[in-house]
This record gives sequence, C-alpha cells and structure tokens, in this order.
Amino acid sequence: DLITDIKVGKYKNIVIMCGAGISTSAGIPDFRSPSAGLYFKLQKYNLPYPEAVFEGSYFKRNPLPFFSLCRELYPATLEPTLTHKFFTLLKQKNILRRVYTQNIDALEFLAGLTDEDVIEAHGSFQRSYCIECGKTYNLEWLKHEIFHPEKNEGVPKCECGGVVRPDVVLFGESLPERFFESYPKDFKACDLLIVLGTSLTVSPFNTLVGKVQSSVPRIYINKTRPGSADSLVGWLLSMTSNIDFSNDNDLFWQGTCDDIVKEICEKVGWLEDLNNIEVQNI
Repeated sequence: DLITDIKVGKYKNIVIMCGAGISTSAGIPDFRSPSAGLYFKLQKYNLPYPEAVFEGSYFKRNPLPFFSLCRELYPATLEPTLTHKFFTLLKQKNILRRVYTQNIDALEFLAGLTDEDVIEAHGSFQRSYCIECGKTYNLEWLKHEIFHPEKNEGVPKCECGGVVRPDVVLFGESLPERFFESYPKDFKACDLLIVLGTSLTVSPFNTLVGKVQSSVPRIYINKTRPGSADSLVGWLLSMTSNIDFSNDNDLFWQGTCDDIVKEICEKVGWLEDLNNIEVQNI
C-alpha cells in the first residue's frame, strides 16, 4: 500500500528524520556507538571524563581533543550515500517538506539540499566561525584545516588568531532556534514521516515522531527497533527514553538505510532517477 501511495502521488509533504546510521556507509562512524571505540580513542587526550570532548565549556579551554577526534574518526573524503541522494530525489519530485537531521557531517548539502531544506538539530560542519571575531568559514576550508594539523598545531585558526569552531551543538549548549521554530508547522503539514538511521534514544529530537497527526503513516528504517540500540551519548547524559512505534499505520523496515531506500526506489520506478543524482565530494 505504501509503495502504491507513493507511486500515485498521495504524499506531498514528506518529512525526514535521520541520524548517524545514514552516514556509516560513507565511512563516518556512529559517535553514539560504543563500537566506534570512542573510549579507547579518548584515553590519549587525558580528559577529565570522556564526554568532556563534546562539551562546549571544555572546548573553550582546550579544543585540541575535539579536532583530534574528528581527524581520527572522519574519512579523508566526504561523499554522500544513496540515502542522502534519496532525500534530494524527494526534493526533485517536489514532495519533500523538510529533513530533520541529528548529523553534523553536512552530507545532506553535498547531495544537493539547501539550508532551506534541512533542519540541523545539532548544528553542522557545513558552517564554522571564529569564536573571537565571528568570521565565518565553509566546510571545505574547515576540512582542509582539520586534516592539516601541521599548519595550525591541530586547531583551525582564523586570520585574527582566534579558534575556528564548527557551528555544532556541543553538550551544555542550546539547540538552534530554527529547530524549535520550524517543527510545529512542518510536522502539522507532514503527510508521511520517514525515520532513518536513528535509534530515537536522545531527546528532544526523538520526541518529534509524536508531533505528526495520528493518521499520518510513519516508516522507521533502521538495523534495530526504535529505542533498542545502545546509545553511548544518551547513556552518558541519561537522556534515553522509550519511543512507541506500534500504531496501526507504523511500519518498521529492518535493514540498512541504503539497501531499503534502493528497494523503495526500485518498486516505485525511481531507481534510474536515484542513480542520476549528482553529488559533491570533498
């Protein structure tokens, strides 16, 4: 029924919610997964406690561990996945309302989406700024600086000498105002909610699944059921919670995000369109 409804153009305001699972096939590990070896990688930085590397207050005192961890965990080349291309395809079909992402990797933009299309709940590496003078920098500049620590002693620097940080939400910092301003209208207008690659264990992002009207179909695409995956960050912050995804119009589609969006496109007849989406690699 879902495939048929997509084929006949029933859905005009699709809202996407996504997390780290959509980017693992791009070589970007899930920071929230203990399997990433996060604790092991953090030991060398002599942090007062592991989660300090993601805290805004600690970053101000010592930004080196944050950038060192980024350099270790991020791939040398950033390339969007099939799932990111699927989001762009929905936009080209004029049926995408918005993408709400927990990710900070900016791959949605490299796949062709714009600032208007994406709500970054936790900010993004797409933009960065000097904490002293406020000058802004783009993703390409920041990536180059992160991967050339010999130029800057491991910390990206502005022309004025100040530290340049990505525009991401670190622990202890508020989520962007745009997140709170946008979701009431977007989720009220939503006629199909697709959730991909997130265990839905971290608030307040996970609460969004309950903001759509009760008649709206919700598709959950992930390797594990919602709320069942281990969440290192959620555990550290005691922010885990159970999400009910058992309504009559809910669908749990188990598997990898890329495989399932490819299957959807095959069944709808969009596979060629999906493969023709042009992306940017940096």
